Amino acid sequence: MTELQEMADAFVTASRALVGLAVRSIDQAPADVTVAQHRVLVLLAARGDLPIGDIAAGLGVNPSNATRYCDRLERLGLVTRARSAEDGRVVRVGLAPTGIALVRVVNERRRAEVGEVLARMAPAEARGILDALHAFNRAAGEIEDRDWASSLW
Repeated sequence: MTELQEMADAFVTASRALVGLAVRSIDQAPADVTVAQHRVLVLLAARGDLPIGDIAAGLGVNPSNATRYCDRLERLGLVTRARSAEDGRVVRVGLAPTGIALVRVVNERRRAEVGEVLARMAPAEARGILDALHAFNRAAGEIEDRDWASSLW
């Protein structure tokens, strides 16, 4: 096994743990949303108002799926839609205050659970993964919470 394969295996294993944690935190959200719908809310929190095409690209789905996610989120009062001032053909989706609150609650629960896992690690081990996680997040194109367009904190 190459070092790259070993690293990929370790990240895949860690991703299973993180997905389990993510699902648990979303299941405890104040509104009934799916993981994909929650991802829409996170994209909007991180990047600000977006057209459906950008949401679809961010999710890796076709625009009709992204539209359905946004339809449901709008019915729940978690997002708003408005025509673009620059191009009336484009509809932009944004977070409603209740959507911001939901993302905040889920992130707080997730942070608490991650904190519990980190507390079970040796301090040197926990510190040792920090740089690697920042580098991985950058390579994956994930925006750090502190750099989000929406101020949740």
